[in-house]
Amino acid sequence: MMINESKNGHVHSQRSQVRAYIQQLRKGQRPSVRPPLGIWEATVQNIERAYEKCQGDVQKLEVVLEALAHQHPSLAELLAPLIPTVEEIAREEQAQTDFPMLPPEACLPVELGRDACYFLDIYEQFSREASPEGYDGFHAFCGIWLLSVVAARRVYLPFNTKRIHTNVMIALCGRTSLFAKSTTARVAKEILYAAGLGHLLGPDRATPAKLLSDMTGKLLPPNYGDLPIEKQEQLRSRLAQAGQRGLFFDEFGKFMQGMLKRGSMTSDFAELFLTLDACPPEYENSTIARGGEPIQKPYLSLLGSMTPSNLRESARTGSDFWTEGFGARVSFVTAPIDQYKDQPLHPTELAIPEELIHTLVQWHHRLGVPDCQIIQLEEESSKGKGQVRYTIERGELSENVCSITHEAYNAWKRYRSALKGMLISFPGEDFHGSYTRLPETAMRMAILMASLENENHIELRHWAKAQDLAEKLRLNLHELYRQINAPQSSSDLARLEDEIHRTLTHLNSRGVGCISVSQLKNSYLKAYSLKDLREAMESMVMAGVLYKEVTPHATGGKYSIATAQI
Repeated sequence: MMINESKNGHVHSQRSQVRAYIQQLRKGQRPSVRPPLGIWEATVQNIERAYEKCQGDVQKLEVVLEALAHQHPSLAELLAPLIPTVEEIAREEQAQTDFPMLPPEACLPVELGRDACYFLDIYEQFSREASPEGYDGFHAFCGIWLLSVVAARRVYLPFNTKRIHTNVMIALCGRTSLFAKSTTARVAKEILYAAGLGHLLGPDRATPAKLLSDMTGKLLPPNYGDLPIEKQEQLRSRLAQAGQRGLFFDEFGKFMQGMLKRGSMTSDFAELFLTLDACPPEYENSTIARGGEPIQKPYLSLLGSMTPSNLRESARTGSDFWTEGFGARVSFVTAPIDQYKDQPLHPTELAIPEELIHTLVQWHHRLGVPDCQIIQLEEESSKGKGQVRYTIERGELSENVCSITHEAYNAWKRYRSALKGMLISFPGEDFHGSYTRLPETAMRMAILMASLENENHIELRHWAKAQDLAEKLRLNLHELYRQINAPQSSSDLARLEDEIHRTLTHLNSRGVGCISVSQLKNSYLKAYSLKDLREAMESMVMAGVLYKEVTPHATGGKYSIATAQI
């Protein structure tokens, strides 16, 4: 067995040390520490004797080493350029084309954010119990949406003349029926209602005109005076913060499909969401809502569930979806195809932890609730009958200012610079908008955590937690992109075979002659299932395009380009 084929981790590590030692000698430098040489002891002794005879002349040493290499195959192997593994090549190339890793100066230890938000920790734990089949990534971001809804534009961080508010747009993505998207999202809504804050939610379905009309806070139902006191109080609470709404769309994928079609009933939502994402002081759209009143301090926080197939037609590689603004503002949380769970619900009651409810209620009141009065008027109609009318008087929405430590701000700057620097490595511009907005999305999450539990003061621990969540969003963005562009038809199968052939040809040029199906999936074609890859590669073997070799160490077989075997 060749040394470089050994699976012994100790031997592989020792071999690396020996190579490094020899490379120093080849440069004319004798290391002060001689590493353990093991099975290479005799070989390295020959090199050391040659080094002494050449007295530091590296050119003479190279001539001697070349002669020794012809006599000793083990030395020739040590002197030969390293052939990288499939995984090493993949890691290197992912830094350029797939999921580039953060540079060391922008990285933060995950442990640094562990104590950033106790509420989120408890929320995630409860959400996993309430929705055990939910994709792991869904729970934390449903919690973030819940906090964003309660914040309701009442806290911000100033950046020069700009204000960073806490609104988010989050889409839970996963194949139908596998990842409990609706069940997981419903946990956040139930907690909101349990805290008596359901009035902060907008309708599940509404036209743009209806939503904008509701957000003006000027309308009462015709039968308001006949409603029970409890219902009147709910309406008063809703009108107090009419311009700030949380939205949940259970069929967000279909909603987006309609929104992206010009002239559809929901197409006006695209412009609305784009504009309100910046939280302008006032919003009025006479096109959508004719004669409507302006909305004061508008704020929308969105959560939706969808499948990747909802975007397959509109968000493929190079499509306008990624560059026209809306897609880049959505935080996609995407469940990998093979990570579903089989954990049914239990036939027992599961109570919402009181500390979750109490924390939200306390925070809601601390942020400040505008006073709202519904005052009854009376006027005489032309027929002499009294007609009851009402006027709504609403106080100003309070906006609390956040602060940030220099340490946290500098970490944000490093993260922002790192993502910006990655843009030139992508072959197209599909990720540019998302990467550019991700640092601000992270800061919005940091504001929420600091406001909830640290009196509106952002410390490094809050930023570290927010950056960790942002990195999960970045990884999930790439997962969605892969799933959208995965093959679905015969033409897509041809594309998959082209990708397999192109990848194996490339690896062959880098010195890797063969690869297993699992290596190909784990390192390159992650969007495809093992089954699809194996079937495609077996088909290519039958067609004579690939060559398959089964060995005792690779019983499933390893594949290579057929011409490489000639």
